[in-house]
Formats: sequence, structure tokens, C-alpha cells
Amino acid sequence: MIGGASSAHSALIVSEAGDTAISAMYVSLSRLRIDAQRAPELVAAFRARARLVDDADGFIDLQVWQSDRNASEIVMVSRWRDRQAFTQYMRSEAHRVSHNRINAELQAAIKLERLEHMHTFEVVAE
Repeated sequence: MIGGASSAHSALIVSEAGDTAISAMYVSLSRLRIDAQRAPELVAAFRARARLVDDADGFIDLQVWQSDRNASEIVMVSRWRDRQAFTQYMRSEAHRVSHNRINAELQAAIKLERLEHMHTFEVVAE
């Protein structure tokens, strides 16, 4: 179900071995820019994150990627059961608290270059 409606829910596939996999999800990518000298500070902030999102309804996982060609390019990828779960979290007190923990000077240095929402995608191969 590529590009599905926001009300779509992920389905779990259970293999004969009992393994489970998520078959559909909502993906959000935040492309961030920061001066290369400040990049280690931003990476450290992500590593020390409050992890409040981990308990949010519909949250699957979060990864932060740093380009091997340009240290100033950081991509935050979060995966959710559906768009509604993502939107609920973005409007939550937990989201505000997690962002308020970031030093204001560091926040000012971060530029949101692009926000991409990949809507709902079905995993078709692994």
C-alpha cells in the first residue's frame, strides 16, 4: 500500500518461525544542516536524547544518520505505525519536553533543510 491514506495501520507479519515484521509504516525524514564543527555536539545531543518518543503510541523506531561525505548533513528518520500516530506525538507535551532539553544556542545552529514524509509504505522485500 504505497502512499496509503493516513488512517492506514501497519500490519504485523508472523513467519512460521514466529518472527514478526512490520509490513507497512509511516516514515518521516528530517534533513538537518549544522556547521561541521558543531555536528559532534548535535550527534551527542541525539545520543543523549530523553527517549520520550520511545513510549509514544505507534512509534516504531528512530535513527539519526550523518553523511560520510559532509559532516554537516544529518538526517533523522523516524518510523511510525501511521501518520496519525506521528501527528499526535508531534503535538504532544513529550515532544515539547524533548526539544526543550536542547541547548538554545545549538537549536539556533540547526537548520531544517527539508522535511519529507513518506506516508505509508508497505515493506515488500527484506
